[in-house]
Amino acid sequence: MTDFLYGFVAIAIIARLVSLAISKRNEARLRAAGATEYDVATTRILTIAHVGFYVACMIESEFRAAPISTMTYAGIAIWTVSIIMLAGVIATLRDLWTVKLFISPNHEIRTSILYKICKHPNYFLNIAPELIGFGLALQAWGTLIVGLPVYAAILWRRIRAEEAAMKATFPAY
Repeated sequence: MTDFLYGFVAIAIIARLVSLAISKRNEARLRAAGATEYDVATTRILTIAHVGFYVACMIESEFRAAPISTMTYAGIAIWTVSIIMLAGVIATLRDLWTVKLFISPNHEIRTSILYKICKHPNYFLNIAPELIGFGLALQAWGTLIVGLPVYAAILWRRIRAEEAAMKATFPAY
């Protein structure tokens, strides 16, 4: 990888660590307020898959030594938009946003523009484009071809669990 890509990877990791810190802070507040966590097993699998995807992309990029190209810049642009979407999701959900699946006793359904565009913006406007953008930026074709379908299957399981928890809590959901 070039120094430019190392810089991009460092920024991507820092962005995820910042989001994790926000998640941990919100998780502590939610637990203190009596929130219920759902689907712990899938959360663990998603965590492993997310870290694994990033690591696989970095390893593949290191071995491929692909040159910086238009694809690199396109990937960084997609990744950047995904992080902006994550910021929007966090701003919308505020203290309810975590990487885990919690339903709080004072949980409210959000109806912002992001949720009008997409029922699950954290997954479809942040995570999916984040992974695609990261993989494209590093030109990690093998990881994209193998890793995305695996991640999508796990994410689908998470979405189904979230839907079930929301419907059980909010009958009109």
